[in-house]
Amino acid sequence: MIGSREINQKIQRDILGGVKAPHSTSYPVIYTEGNRYYLAVFVFFYTKEDIAAGKVNRPATWAIVDLEDGSIIEERQTKEQDFSDASYDIKYNVRTDKEYDTSRKYYEEAFTILDSVRKKIISDGKFYKAEYQFYLNKIQANIPKEYQRFYTDLSV
Repeated sequence: MIGSREINQKIQRDILGGVKAPHSTSYPVIYTEGNRYYLAVFVFFYTKEDIAAGKVNRPATWAIVDLEDGSIIEERQTKEQDFSDASYDIKYNVRTDKEYDTSRKYYEEAFTILDSVRKKIISDGKFYKAEYQFYLNKIQANIPKEYQRFYTDLSV
């Protein structure tokens, strides 16, 4: 099993076929489809004007990722196969005065939790919701309030 930190780096590098369009990719969340567990991420695109205004569109693309090795299984367009009922007609506020802990240590702790959750799914077939919720809360603590919903909507 590849570590979650390495998987996140792999996703960031490989998403959208490596295209260099201005975008941001979420941290991975646990996603289910049918009776299988995967990792999943979403992608939103932005412009200089969006950044200046502090408001961006909702995610346009999302991907299902292999739980063990982090390979992207499928990229999907939200207008064709959506994961959220959020409106496309508004932009979402991503500006905040809150100071986030973006230290390497903070994310190492988060990814260690995700590693534990993934390992239990892979080895025992068991999903521990409370442990996973701890990871999700930690990741969302560094996400602007209006964009947190997309993590929750995509997540198991």
